[in-house]
Amino acid sequence: MMMEKEYSPEGYLYKDAYLGNKDSYQSKINYLAKMAQPEEWDYPGVNQSKDHFILKNYILYTYDQVRYEGKIGISSDGNSMCFNTGLQTVNGNDIYAYFVKNLSPAAREGQDWYFIGFNQGVDSRMKCFSNLPEIANYFTNPADFIYDRSLELIMDYDHIIDDNYDRFVDIGYTDKHVIKALLMSATVSIKEKIKRNYKLAIPQYFTDKGTRESKIQLLLPLFLKGNNMHADLALVVDKTQHNYIGKTILTLEWAYVNSRRIVKPDVDWLKI
Repeated sequence: MMMEKEYSPEGYLYKDAYLGNKDSYQSKINYLAKMAQPEEWDYPGVNQSKDHFILKNYILYTYDQVRYEGKIGISSDGNSMCFNTGLQTVNGNDIYAYFVKNLSPAAREGQDWYFIGFNQGVDSRMKCFSNLPEIANYFTNPADFIYDRSLELIMDYDHIIDDNYDRFVDIGYTDKHVIKALLMSATVSIKEKIKRNYKLAIPQYFTDKGTRESKIQLLLPLFLKGNNMHADLALVVDKTQHNYIGKTILTLEWAYVNSRRIVKPDVDWLKI
């Protein structure tokens, strides 16, 4: 299964820095995966090359956000740059991405920085920064991260089915009438489940690339095949003043990637 490009991060890191050749950057990502607290950064069966696709996306998303928030660290002499990855070592030390002024002839215009690697804040190389930057902050309104069970969930079935038909085909359904019936049943089921366990809803941070507006959305599991232990798709819901509106769906792969942008999902239905 291919990962859809429309859900990729903006990728300012590629624009602002030269990350090295493909093999060099991959080795640095591999090092980060070993340095950070243990976590699964690949999807079995989706990314057989084990190149830590989820971790790469996470780093791109994180840089986009800290850049937006102005949380980029620059050394006093202006020759070094860093940002907080939001990841920690097993012993709880923050991990930073470290860059120096770019002198590489392979760099493109605008790539002012050259990526050296990942370091702990206590490493000697980080002493050139008077203050190390903070982690990205997505928690502008904590209430947005909790599903409000007093609000009704309204489904835009036509939009969900017509715009995401291929995703239903991928899990074995081609008849739109059958798909709608299954969606309606799954919606009734998840409404009842969420009343009893609001933690089933997990947040994702969504940025509209057209308007540049960002917001928190919630992801709910859709159990279409009758197996209540294994979700088939994730429903994306937007919160309004009076209700929640479900307008699109994601594969579980992309639901995990998008939610991991904020924090490691801690729900059984989105385990990998």
